[in-house]
Amino acid sequence: MIDNVNINDLDKETLRKTISLVNQFPYIFDMTIKENLLLAKGDATDEQIMDSIRKASLEEFVLGLPKGIETKVGESGIKLSGGQKQRLAIARALLRNSNIIIFDESTSSLDNFAQEEVKRSIDGLKGKSTIVIVAHRLSTIKNVDKIFFLDKGEIVDEGTFEDLFERNEDFKAMFLAENID
Repeated sequence: MIDNVNINDLDKETLRKTISLVNQFPYIFDMTIKENLLLAKGDATDEQIMDSIRKASLEEFVLGLPKGIETKVGESGIKLSGGQKQRLAIARALLRNSNIIIFDESTSSLDNFAQEEVKRSIDGLKGKSTIVIVAHRLSTIKNVDKIFFLDKGEIVDEGTFEDLFERNEDFKAMFLAENID
């Protein structure tokens, strides 16, 4: 259900406008930053583009480039770090202004610094869109409203991070194993 309408009753165009996906390896085209973002919304203004870049925590990087949003990023975004690619994909999703944004393992291949930047970007979306995060890194989902804990594809528990950490030994063990120094 989306807004009390069965998803099967919605046409493809409506679904495509409603849902954005930021996956583990977002595809970045051999174009400028601006052109990559315009793929999401062809009539976006420079102000809207910069707003999405700001909200995706990419503004400092972009403003530091000699050509700013007119900088070419290379095939598959070769000139960008993993975190920058992810934040560009987030900016694309934000520019589309989707009601639902799915983050599918979007921080799994990032270093800790880049992961924190992307987490901040995702946290900034709270209350503006429905956010679905698929993650193995439990630190990625520490601040979400509700967690569905799965085992072998089945939901075995649900609640806040604190609830699950307190009552679910498997969840707690996974988090502690992930955070061993």
